[in-house]
Amino acid sequence: MDGEFTDMPPVSKYDEIIESPDDSSGPLTFGIELEFLLPLLKKGASDPNPDEKRPPHIFVGYENIDRQILDTLEGACDIPFRLSSHDIFREPHDNVVLYDKWRLTNDNSVRFRKVRLEEYLWIGKEITSEVMRADEPAVYVKRITDVCHAILQARVHLNETTSVHVHVGRGEESFSLLTMKKFASLIFLVDEMLMKLHHPCRKDSFHCGPFSQTSVLGTLGAPELMEGSRQFNEAQKQQIHQFVPKTSPSVKALQASGSIEELINLMCNVRQPEIYRGSVGFTRFLPAGKTGGNTHTFEFRQMAGCLDPGPIIHWVRVCLALVDFARLSDAKTFKDLLEKILNGGSTFTAFDLLLELKLVEEERYFRSSVEGYKNSLDFYVGESSGGLFVPQSE
Repeated sequence: MDGEFTDMPPVSKYDEIIESPDDSSGPLTFGIELEFLLPLLKKGASDPNPDEKRPPHIFVGYENIDRQILDTLEGACDIPFRLSSHDIFREPHDNVVLYDKWRLTNDNSVRFRKVRLEEYLWIGKEITSEVMRADEPAVYVKRITDVCHAILQARVHLNETTSVHVHVGRGEESFSLLTMKKFASLIFLVDEMLMKLHHPCRKDSFHCGPFSQTSVLGTLGAPELMEGSRQFNEAQKQQIHQFVPKTSPSVKALQASGSIEELINLMCNVRQPEIYRGSVGFTRFLPAGKTGGNTHTFEFRQMAGCLDPGPIIHWVRVCLALVDFARLSDAKTFKDLLEKILNGGSTFTAFDLLLELKLVEEERYFRSSVEGYKNSLDFYVGESSGGLFVPQSE
């Protein structure tokens, strides 16, 4: 690797699927997506909610409405926003977005489900964040809190079609193949228990299916897994023995994958990976740019729509901890946790997992939240009492 190659620029993860030789340094980074519904009062119509102190947005055209929303957001906090129509891309790509600002974009996957008021036209919107650092909690807590507060200066609605997504990556760097294998192995085993931490509507969501139904790996039967295991080479067998308990053929298949792309194809839907996505999306590792790059982030899709910063921040910390455990745990620690999960069966719960990850506050929060779903499935305070809009934060 000497001589004429020393002056060549490093290959970027945005240009190729590259594997980091060592991803143990530096903090994780993350971004969030906040989906919500917003009513537009038709021009000339009377306000059907005259007692609501937040003024309605008036529909006079789709281009104008984005500007109205942006003015509301930027008038309520000191964070600059950008419209997705003004996106900046990582050259030479025209589809790999630069997430250097909070963005306002459309979301056609969300739908208004209550009895419609003739005066309103409902539209789905989404706020995506800038890239934030896991080692700057004071910064990201303030930004998430400020943005949620700003969104609630408008009349907004949440329901079972809205969600919160968390993307976890390494800034400008990529993950190692070993970390990718460890994370995929872990998330495949804890997929269903993690879903139980969230609003029950998420387990039935078309956009958040379990890996047992949405992934290629989940469709492989025991004979196919056994046949595949006969093709493992010695290096693969050694790594499997080091990291994986003997009782998990599916995880063995993940550990034996020879490249990031091969592993991701196991974790995605082979026919339509962009549509049939699992509870954690892996598609951001698949080639997307003109030269085959992408953002290289895990996309956690389990959380229902929420504009309360507290629950969002708790879930962000869970996502970060899961990826960091895969990235930083040694072979014995990783294998021990997998054995606890496999041997525990139904007695090992998501709450046990959070405590294993040393997330004491998050375990306490989610235990209370799950208990709360037994009494109310409201997406926001006052919904079951007839409230149409998420209340403003204090």
